[in-house]
Amino acid sequence: MSVGKRIKNRVRRAVSIVTDDFEYGRHLVRGNKVSTDMSWTRPELPPVVLVHGFMGTRGTMLPLTRRFQNDGRVVFSYAYGTFNLASIRRSAENLTAHLRTICEELEVDRVDLVGYSMGGLISLHSIKFLQGHRYVRNLVMMGSPLRGTWAGLAGVATVGAFSPSVWQVLPGSPFLEDLLAAPAPATVRMRQIHAASDALCPPPGPIEGVAARDYIMLAGGHSSLVVAEHFYQACRDFLDADPQHASVDPAAETTPVAHDQAKVEYMFDHAAASGLRLVANGEFDHDAAE
Repeated sequence: MSVGKRIKNRVRRAVSIVTDDFEYGRHLVRGNKVSTDMSWTRPELPPVVLVHGFMGTRGTMLPLTRRFQNDGRVVFSYAYGTFNLASIRRSAENLTAHLRTICEELEVDRVDLVGYSMGGLISLHSIKFLQGHRYVRNLVMMGSPLRGTWAGLAGVATVGAFSPSVWQVLPGSPFLEDLLAAPAPATVRMRQIHAASDALCPPPGPIEGVAARDYIMLAGGHSSLVVAEHFYQACRDFLDADPQHASVDPAAETTPVAHDQAKVEYMFDHAAASGLRLVANGEFDHDAAE
């Protein structure tokens, strides 16, 4: 490849990453109040639960939410309070309660869990230490700093006095050492998806429980993971590849199933009994439960 072509490719990749960063920022300012469609046109597949990252909001997960919904999935995301600054252990406890409520209210055995950045650490802690594996079929960790990130030092300098999580993501932290040392539950399929140009959370290599074929590296930056289509495809293909649930033709006509849709609507009326509140788009508001 000529020098000129290599430079052109680098410029193209840089422009793509900057565009993804802008798109991520645009969705970030939406905050936690986003409007989504609660239809469930593929009830043979479980709900998808999305877990955003540090300093993120539900809005940052909106591109993934819309893509999953367009593919017939019902999607839930969790409000962690103000920008997910709490201890990762505390957030994992709340997530586990959230997963249990969804499974009980929708009468499903398990859900598919997708954690972005720190959200992947929260999800992994849930299934390893808090019996979250009882409610999870598949876990996809997207751009998660599984061996830590020195970008956490910026968080220590700014919010470290009141945010335990920024200390927990530093390389070599006791939290990460315990997380990686614990065995992975055999009942949960796991995939890691990373961006080759991720400066915030450099790809850490596969962890125990993740097969070599499920360690995926694609072109892009940290924001690209939840914005760019090819990252979503890598996530969706893994979730749809479960042996018991083969992919369907996306062009095939689908019709919502009234019985399962009624279950979704039922959650709005009864989630409060579990100490959680559903806001307008089927997302739990943890702040309301505290």
